[in-house]
Amino acid sequence: MELDLEVSGAIIDSWVEACGGVDDSARVVLQVAPKGRPRELVIVEAETSLLPDGGWLEDLSENTCHGSPVRAIGHRMLNGFISAKRLQLIR
Repeated sequence: MELDLEVSGAIIDSWVEACGGVDDSARVVLQVAPKGRPRELVIVEAETSLLPDGGWLEDLSENTCHGSPVRAIGHRMLNGFISAKRLQLIR
C-alpha cells in the first residue's frame, strides 16, 4: 500500500505537458519549494482536472503564478516525482 505524501510550499516553475493518450488530456507539472526546505525542490505532477478552474491552467502555462502557495497530496513515483491526487492552489 502506498502512503500519501503532502507537500506544501511555493510554486517556483510550472508547465503543461500533453499525456499523449487517445483522449489528448494534459497534466500540469509544478516545481515546488517546500516550506521550511526551500532549497529542496519537489516536482509535482497533476491531472488538469485537479485545478480549481480554467484560469489556473492558463496561469500555469504562462508562468504567472510563480510564488503562489500550493499544497499537493499524492504518492511518490519511481522517478521521485509526486503524483498528486489532490491539489490546492491559492492566489
